Amino acid sequence: MNIIFVLIIFTTIVLVHELGHFWAARRAGIKVEEFSIGMGPRLLKFQRGETLYSLKLFPIGGSCRMLGEEYDEEGNELERSPRSFNAASRGWRAIVMVAGAVLNIALALIIAVIMALFRQDADPVINHFAEDSPFYAAGAEVGDRITHIDGRRIRVFGDVQLAMLRADGSPVDITVNRDGAVHTLTTTPFRDRADTRWLLGFNAGVVYGVFADAPDDISDNPALRQMGFFGSVGKGVNDLGFILRATAVSLGRIFTYGIGELMGPIGMVDTVGGELSEIATVHGIGATLWPVLFYTMVLSVSLGVLNLLPIPALDGGRLVFLAVEAIRKKPLSPEVEGKINLVGFAALMGLILIVAFNDIQRIFSS
Repeated sequence: MNIIFVLIIFTTIVLVHELGHFWAARRAGIKVEEFSIGMGPRLLKFQRGETLYSLKLFPIGGSCRMLGEEYDEEGNELERSPRSFNAASRGWRAIVMVAGAVLNIALALIIAVIMALFRQDADPVINHFAEDSPFYAAGAEVGDRITHIDGRRIRVFGDVQLAMLRADGSPVDITVNRDGAVHTLTTTPFRDRADTRWLLGFNAGVVYGVFADAPDDISDNPALRQMGFFGSVGKGVNDLGFILRATAVSLGRIFTYGIGELMGPIGMVDTVGGELSEIATVHGIGATLWPVLFYTMVLSVSLGVLNLLPIPALDGGRLVFLAVEAIRKKPLSPEVEGKINLVGFAALMGLILIVAFNDIQRIFSS
C-alpha cells in the first residue's frame, strides 16, 4: 500500500504541473501534439482535436509535447509552423515554461486554505513549559505570542521550527507579545532526546479553523483560539509561505551539507507511504485524507520550485536559454542548446541515482 499512496500523490502533482504547461500553450496558440501522464509505452490513448492524450506504463512523470520541440540530426525543427513553440513570442514562451510551477503552487495554496478552514494546528503561543526549559529561564511566560526570532517574522508555528534549524544551536533573540507589550528575550536551544532537532522547551498553543471542532472552554485558555473565515484563509496563505521558505532553506542545506539531505522517490515510498499505510491500518483509510493532502501540498511546492532552478533540462534551464536569447537578440543554435541539455540531463540522472542509493542505505540502516 506504501507505493499506492505515493503514486497517487506524485500523479496528482505531475498532472497539475503538465496541465499548467498545456493551458498556457493553448492560450499562446501553440499546438500541443501530445499530453501524457507517465513514461514508457502507451497503455491508453485517444485523440481529441489536434492533441493525443495518453496514459503510459510507468506512473512517473508526464509531458506536454508541443510542436517545434523535436529536431533532426542537424538541429532543425522537424516541422516548421507558425504554431510551433519557437514561433511564439519570448513572453509567451516564458509563460508556458513557468505555468507548470505556478499551477503547482496554486494547488498547494488551495490545499493549505482547505486545511486551515477545517483543521486545528499548532500556534506560536506558549501553552506550558517543559521541565528545565531555557526559554522559561530567559523570562518567557504562558500566553506569550512569539512574533520574531532573530529579526525574522514568525507567522505560523513552523516558522519557529525553521528558525531553530537556522540557528543550529546558537543563542537566539526571541521577541514576544505579552498582553500588548513587546519583550525581547535571549535563550539557547537544546537538542531533543532523539538528537534530531533543536527545541526551546515549551508546548505550543492551538489554533482552530472556522469549521474545526474547538473545545467549549476555549476562551478560558489564552493559548487556544478559533479563527473566523478570513482568519482561516489568511492562515492557509501563511502556511504556504512557510512551505516556500522551508523549501528554500532545505535547498540551501543541500549546498551546505551535501545531497545526503535529499530524499528521492524510494525514500518517500518508505517514509511517506509507510506513515500513511500505518494511519490507514490503525484508523481506517478515511483517516489518511488530511495526511495525503498535506504531503501533496508540500511535494507540489517542491516540484514547482525545483523545476524553476536554472538547471538544463528543467523549466528553469529553459528560462535561462530564453534570457540568453533576449540578450543576444537571437537564440542559441539548437545543436548547442541540445548539447547543454544533454549534459544537464545526464547530471540530473546521476543525481537521481545517487539519491536513490542514499535512500536505500537509509532504509537498510534504520
